[in-house]
Amino acid sequence: MFLSGTYRTAGKSWRMDIKPMTANDLDDAVSLLAASFHDRPFYRYLAPDAAERRIFLIDNFLQRITQGLGVNETDLAIADGKAVGIAVWSPPAASEPDAARHTTEARAMEESLSMYSAGLRERFVSFIKTLTKAREQTIRQPFWSLAPIAVLPDARGKGVASALIKKKLKEIDKRSLPCFLGTQDAINVTIYEKFGFQKMREDPISSDIIHYTMLRSGGG
Repeated sequence: MFLSGTYRTAGKSWRMDIKPMTANDLDDAVSLLAASFHDRPFYRYLAPDAAERRIFLIDNFLQRITQGLGVNETDLAIADGKAVGIAVWSPPAASEPDAARHTTEARAMEESLSMYSAGLRERFVSFIKTLTKAREQTIRQPFWSLAPIAVLPDARGKGVASALIKKKLKEIDKRSLPCFLGTQDAINVTIYEKFGFQKMREDPISSDIIHYTMLRSGGG
């Protein structure tokens, strides 16, 4: 479903369209995600070396978005013919992954990280374990999840993320299902709370980075 609208920020009007992502948008989506997250504290922690971080972000998001084609529901925000925002929504699964699937996924992830430094591998695997545990102890299927959501730095503060979130939550509310997300940016907690998400737990990732687990009940 396409959604078009005119927005007004700092006294200036601008137009934005939201459209479903297709395979033809893959390069734009990955580039947008890599650029959006490159300087975030969490990714600086994961990959302190900027060159390695850039490669890791591109590789990681390429895998995630490619694997989600035809499964996840991904929206792109387009302004002036350019992708400025993205939101990836994972639909409810029929059941929770079993132990064998977890083991297989863990091995595949470790193999995909073999080209990176030992420190990055260790930190990323530890984070995934924290994220998985937090999710499993917070909610059970069926539920939606939002990850990742990103807006290009020069498009922030213009309502891009808000438009992406509102569009999909309106659809999710019709199905009366909860929605899960995680964030490592404390400032995002307050933003997500405005859309009905509640902070469920805090898990330390490092001395100054916390993973926040948030949940929105079915129907908002």
